[in-house]
Amino acid sequence: MITESRKKELLAHAEETFAKVEELQRLGLVCDDGDFVPSVHYPPITQYDNCDIDEYFKTYTLPADGMMDIYVHIPFCIQHCTFCHYPGLTGERVEEKKKYIDYLIREMDIYREYHGIDKIKPRSILLGGGTPTSLTPELLEHFLTEFEKRVDLSACKQYNVDLGPNSINGESGTKKCEIMKAHGITRLTIGLQSLNDDVLKLMNRPHNSEEAIQSVYKALEYGFDVNIEFIYGHPGETIDNWIEDMEKAVGLPMNEIQVYRLKVQAYGDFQGIINRFHRGSGSADIPDFKSTMMMKQIAQDIFNEHGFNERLRRVFTKNKAIFSHYAYNQCCNQFDQVGFGLTGFSSYRDRFDINTQNFEEYYAAIDAGKLPINRGLVRSAEEQARWAIVLPLKNRDVRKTEFKQRSGYEFDDVFKTKVSLLKEYGLLEDTGNIIRLTELGGFVADEVCEQFNSIPYLPFPRERYAEGPLNPYLNNVLFE
Repeated sequence: MITESRKKELLAHAEETFAKVEELQRLGLVCDDGDFVPSVHYPPITQYDNCDIDEYFKTYTLPADGMMDIYVHIPFCIQHCTFCHYPGLTGERVEEKKKYIDYLIREMDIYREYHGIDKIKPRSILLGGGTPTSLTPELLEHFLTEFEKRVDLSACKQYNVDLGPNSINGESGTKKCEIMKAHGITRLTIGLQSLNDDVLKLMNRPHNSEEAIQSVYKALEYGFDVNIEFIYGHPGETIDNWIEDMEKAVGLPMNEIQVYRLKVQAYGDFQGIINRFHRGSGSADIPDFKSTMMMKQIAQDIFNEHGFNERLRRVFTKNKAIFSHYAYNQCCNQFDQVGFGLTGFSSYRDRFDINTQNFEEYYAAIDAGKLPINRGLVRSAEEQARWAIVLPLKNRDVRKTEFKQRSGYEFDDVFKTKVSLLKEYGLLEDTGNIIRLTELGGFVADEVCEQFNSIPYLPFPRERYAEGPLNPYLNNVLFE
């Protein structure tokens, strides 16, 4: 239990940090009401034109070593959470799940045939959703067996599954844990999201806090590396109950905690019902910008106090060797990654594509023997340079030699004015070989990294930012 004096210290530091964020808002870095768009891909996910698959792949070559990271999307959940911005189906859906898994396996076969490979060789694998473990034990076993016939696991360093707590609790959950362990799955990310029962109800989560904690111990019992996730800034959350949640989180016997800020407006292919909760028009208020930013700083302080340090952005671990290889390879190393399933996305070293978000379109494409990609982009030289800054800067740092390899440019020749300003205002630091975010820059990492987005991909119109020196529309030319 946290003491009153410690609570006062946490609040004072959070107030101090927010004052700095307010100043950055006046300088034009943060938009007028503090809203944000998570900078998780570049260009931003879903903002791609329709593409002709053959034309899109015409100039693509597989990596020299043949290695990929693999993402598989399983778009089924018990129920739809208020904060979720991705399409999916809810409920039992036994026959639909069987059908989908059949098509998912067929999609992998089409991909292998299209690229002329026998098996895909993953560095890491992520099964996400949705909730992959919403499949029955029998269907999960069937899918994993068929999946592994199509991949060569000999060099796979990490095999991840994202899941919800209830899906591994109880007798059925025990069977799923046994199946996952038998198939070599090593790491589970469990979306707890909150440990406050009232907040969980507002999130429309199909579990309570006790069941959430049970799932963590269940996963640890089976020897999985465990990462737990929380959302801050959600309706029902207050500074007080957030502190309680974070104290409970660091008391659990695992090594990794991830925190996400609530996003109200869609950034995926589906508008979550969270926008019904706008202040004054819904059944609960969304915490204001100040409270939300204070929650973030409080979480960081509590994590640091208990030995959790930020390794990848928003991910805090006790052991620096424990982290998501999938995220690190895609965003920091910028290796090729292929995605399968509805809205599955692929991030290659010079292009990005995403599958259809419509079930019937997905099935129809596969029935026609085609990959279900419906949007894609081969990056121009300029967009390639921006991509080579945005993702590694957000998650780790920009290493100048790697930037040159990926973009063809010397880092010190691009964005000279912008980089100089970000350094001047204490957001970037340059070691000579590495550009990275400062502590303050990391706190507003999305906004700093979006400074390097080209104007069509900036998250808000120009008038949403103050006309200060850090307005992202200023100095937005590659060689300026």
